[in-house]
Amino acid sequence: MVQQRMDQGITEHRLAYLYEVALHGGVRAAAESVGVNPSAISRQIALLERHLQIPLLEKQGRNVTVTQAGKLLIEHHREMLYRRRQLAETLQDMRHLRRGSVSLRVGQGMISEFVEGPLQQFSADYPDVFVDIHSGNMSETINMMLRGKVDMAISFGPLGDPPVMVRSFNRGPICAIVPPHHALAGLEAITLETLAPQRLIFMAEQFGIQQYINEMFSSQRLAPLPAYQCNHFSTAIALAISGLGIAFMTRQSARPLVDRGDIVAIPVEHPLSHTATCHLIRSQGRRFTPAAEHLWKVLASSMQSQSAGKHRA
Repeated sequence: MVQQRMDQGITEHRLAYLYEVALHGGVRAAAESVGVNPSAISRQIALLERHLQIPLLEKQGRNVTVTQAGKLLIEHHREMLYRRRQLAETLQDMRHLRRGSVSLRVGQGMISEFVEGPLQQFSADYPDVFVDIHSGNMSETINMMLRGKVDMAISFGPLGDPPVMVRSFNRGPICAIVPPHHALAGLEAITLETLAPQRLIFMAEQFGIQQYINEMFSSQRLAPLPAYQCNHFSTAIALAISGLGIAFMTRQSARPLVDRGDIVAIPVEHPLSHTATCHLIRSQGRRFTPAAEHLWKVLASSMQSQSAGKHRA
């Protein structure tokens, strides 16, 4: 009877509120995220603590942290979300006569390589698997991954130390992108001092390559003002091809355009340019479907080959 009353107190929406508070570091931020009044979240978590007779949150300044008991409940909630998603996918597969689905997020600057390489191979091996592909900033991607809404991701740029499994690969050098007729197109490499007074094309701050660009200029005590700022790589490249400014890409991402003669990619002279990395990411301990596991291996093999090939070249 006691066990039954305890189980009844652990409701799904209370666990969801606890998860959101842990994710956002506070009740108010969690309330804004889910669109409810902060008092509603506080009340439900208090009821959960009363049912369990154990604290789930601890205050630390303006933020709150989750106790060990709270972490156990959150892990249980994540497992339930994962199992529910797997069940929904299985039922969807039965309804549409598919053999599963895979969801991933890919950085905009790497879409073409992903489609022309790993996705081609994967689609040949698993032609009946539905592949859900989206782009987005890294913090949003990690958040979705922890919620079980994304299987894996390919990203570029500084990553920090997120609670996920990461495989990193060298991606440099970062290059200045100009049309073949540009006055600087003949350079074998270009300095930040040479770039600073030019009409530059920057990406939005959340883009990994822009974070590298900002850090490189900052290390040289340079603060150039861009002529353009974009939130799509296709826009930045169109501007560069038109000669309206200088964009930035890695040499690997720029290779198809270079091979077609649309642009020239000039390596930027800076240590960060040559050590820039891309990342293959998945949730820690998450069990993949056979199709998702195969795509992970295809991606890892492709990115490892590209990194090794770059160094041999």
